[in-house]
Amino acid sequence: MDELIVKKDFTDIYTQKFPGDYLEEMKRLHYRIPDKTKPLYLSLAKQLYKKLSRPINILDIGSSYGINSALMKFDLEMSDLDDFFLQKNRNNLEQTKQFFEKISSNDNLNFYQLDISDNALQFSEDVKLCKKGICVNLETDSLPIDDIPSLDMIIATGCIGYIGFKAFSNLFELIKKQQTKYSESDLDKPVFAFSILRIFDMEKIRQIFDYYGYSLVKTDLDPIRQRRFSDSDERNQTISLLNNKGIDEIGFEDDGHFYAHFYVASPKTFENPLISIPKQMKKNVQVLN
Repeated sequence: MDELIVKKDFTDIYTQKFPGDYLEEMKRLHYRIPDKTKPLYLSLAKQLYKKLSRPINILDIGSSYGINSALMKFDLEMSDLDDFFLQKNRNNLEQTKQFFEKISSNDNLNFYQLDISDNALQFSEDVKLCKKGICVNLETDSLPIDDIPSLDMIIATGCIGYIGFKAFSNLFELIKKQQTKYSESDLDKPVFAFSILRIFDMEKIRQIFDYYGYSLVKTDLDPIRQRRFSDSDERNQTISLLNNKGIDEIGFEDDGHFYAHFYVASPKTFENPLISIPKQMKKNVQVLN
């Protein structure tokens, strides 16, 4: 069974010009993993800021409407976005700009966003959730080096699996070009942090990281709940797929939700791991599940 056909396709709602329908469906499915990964990403960004003493450049892969940016830059939760965007009289672009302008933002985080939905990226740019949106299929296309500055951190919440090792190969080629353009020090290479559903096999992606001199590590966090299954078919196919891989669903997917592991990666040349998840942060994420 192909992992990609197990999950419901949300293309019709995340390619619209405004995020209302997308957020409405995510609320129905109790998609709240951005709330849970937010403190993890922020913890890593704080470590990077302390090391670099300047704003952090973050590339969000599969960013859609800039959910991660909204939560991290403006210290919001998914429920805050729901309260604003899912009002009876749906808000327009100007009202959305005013909504974010009234909230204090973390200017130490510069977001660059990558997605295949031009409308979602345009929305994020328009309301200043990102410095720039890059509409590209990372599986097949090269990234434009002039559109992306030297990166410090690369994140992804939910898109890995839809994108695979070819996407990461293209991404690492961009990083190589940036090293030539901006710096030759491994200390200036970006770190990675992302969640990936338990149904997806990471071996080919891990090999790509290894080839480009990175250590990719699955953290010891318990699997993080992503969202409810959309229907019984999605649930049954997911559990069947896990069983075929020898993965036990008891205590996780059998409760009716997708679950994801959290990964981090940094260059092998670092004498000490640059990125780590503090113990208290781990406890907080477990509580959120």
